[in-house]
Amino acid sequence: MVALVTVVATAAACTSGSGGGGGSGSSPGPVGAPVQGGVVRVAEAPSTFPDAIWPFDSAAQVSTVNTSQFQELFYRPLYYWGLNDKVALDPEVSLGEAPAWSPDGKTVTIQVKPWKWSNGEDVTAQDVLFWINMAKAETSNSGYYTPPNPAIGAKYFPDNVASATASGQTLTLTLDTPVSQTWFTDDELSQITPMPLAWDLTGPGQKGGCANDAFGSDAAMTDCAADYAYLSAQSTKGGDFAGSPLWSVVDGPWKLKTYNGTSGAYAIVPNTAYSGPQKPYLDEVDFVPYTSDTTEYADLKAGSGGANAIDVGYLPAEDSPTFNAKNPDAGNPLSGAGYYIPAPTYLDEISYYQINFANPDVGPLFKQPYFTKAVQDTVDQQDIINGIWKGWGYPSTGAVPSLPAGNPLSPKSQSEKATYDPAAAKQLLRGHGWNTDSTPATCTNPGTGPDQCGAGIAAGTKAAFTMNYPSGQAALDTMAADMRSDAAKAGIGITVVSQTQNTIGNEGVACTAAQPAGCQWQALLYGGWVFAPDYYPTGDALFATGAGPNVWSFSDPKLDQLIVKTTTGSDVNDLYAYEDYIAGDQPVIYTPNTLTVSEVTRKLHVDAGDPFQGYEPEYWYYTK
Repeated sequence: MVALVTVVATAAACTSGSGGGGGSGSSPGPVGAPVQGGVVRVAEAPSTFPDAIWPFDSAAQVSTVNTSQFQELFYRPLYYWGLNDKVALDPEVSLGEAPAWSPDGKTVTIQVKPWKWSNGEDVTAQDVLFWINMAKAETSNSGYYTPPNPAIGAKYFPDNVASATASGQTLTLTLDTPVSQTWFTDDELSQITPMPLAWDLTGPGQKGGCANDAFGSDAAMTDCAADYAYLSAQSTKGGDFAGSPLWSVVDGPWKLKTYNGTSGAYAIVPNTAYSGPQKPYLDEVDFVPYTSDTTEYADLKAGSGGANAIDVGYLPAEDSPTFNAKNPDAGNPLSGAGYYIPAPTYLDEISYYQINFANPDVGPLFKQPYFTKAVQDTVDQQDIINGIWKGWGYPSTGAVPSLPAGNPLSPKSQSEKATYDPAAAKQLLRGHGWNTDSTPATCTNPGTGPDQCGAGIAAGTKAAFTMNYPSGQAALDTMAADMRSDAAKAGIGITVVSQTQNTIGNEGVACTAAQPAGCQWQALLYGGWVFAPDYYPTGDALFATGAGPNVWSFSDPKLDQLIVKTTTGSDVNDLYAYEDYIAGDQPVIYTPNTLTVSEVTRKLHVDAGDPFQGYEPEYWYYTK
């Protein structure tokens, strides 16, 4: 059900061939037979590194950095998407065989492939049930959870599961009511990552019962809570990741060699017990942290043979050539240093910044559709793309990605264009009771009438808020400054503050009694939303009331009704209706989708990319 927040720049989004999302260029990368062995050094995005290893993320831990680029290297999900730059499930790499449904559409049976854990145990259906039991018991701690909405008959995973049983390699789930089978496979079963029985612990050497308890039983609720308390505490102890007897039990192609929880440096090596279809060629992959793109670029300029050589890196926007779709490597400033620019991967994402509807000061502003429309109209996406990103990007125009190919877009969504009209935005404010003679504008006509400021907005309120954005990238400094300047043209004051990516990620929690800090932030430019592991873009994981990743507390009862129809029926027109309605609802402020300008050493072949921003270094190799 959940998809992941993405960092703004990463070297992961690269490909050695034509991009699947619209890139038509060919790559100057190496050709030739693979060489077994070798070490590859990968540059991490500035001040961004994985900080949670257990594949049961809280809302604050849900990110492509944690999941797609880290956890999935070691722990394979039940269903794997994105291989070879395709918005599609890959059956060969998936742990589960294709689901089989009963005639009444309420029971689904899954055969789990008999892979091996690195400790010699079989991967079984019980390992899958372990994760499902945890999800049932720990809904408040799951970043994947969307609560039921009884008023409209909405139930999501795992609340829509009446029973779950495991026998050998066979998992059987019986649901309360029939559902959209596409949605259930692509958005619900796709969340699941089998967990080894070696993790069924309440403390060091203290065996738990979560994995084997009956689904939904009182015993499971109690035992899983005890497991959760122990495992969640261990999952953020970065200094212990590499040597942990817990996290060293893996079923993926890689295992963790070293991890520095302070700097973010880590290294992975092949899991020799891996049962999957593609064994790694490389001996090791090292992930190198940076605090700014300036220092990363300096290492790249030193050349692929330098003392601090980087084999897979990225060009800062200010140093990138102008995008050439037919030949992305054209104008590469590091060609002489031994690098090539591959065709970019178009991520299956929408980019935006989050606005906190629950913030006591600015939440009332964001709850006014005219206000969020005004803010959106001051974001000059195309100018940001053409200027700051030198053409390496495309606008976000709605709640379903327009690129890459593969998403069901309504006719209206296909025709959507990004708007930029600060004059119209200014007029919107004036027409709703704001004095826009200076910035920030001031509410002079409070009230709930059609020409007034709106509910909760008192006289004298300023049209102003603070937006935090990631530090360490000069292009983002410029982008934030431009958005502030353009908003001021309409009378909207935006204070921009740079923070590390991980700091912003930890800030981004929902406002609840248990999380009062979630009531304080106002706007966060965290990067956007990659549709993984909720691959069918129905919106239940992102925009539904109470959805775990919906940390900005957006809620629209009409939208909730449209969303539930996309999960219970098979008519694509239900998805189109959801897309068309949310186009006028403005739950976030859309920003450009940017394409990473990757630099890869000429002797290294990399895989065809992953539209969900995952790493698959088992497909990388040096050539003869």
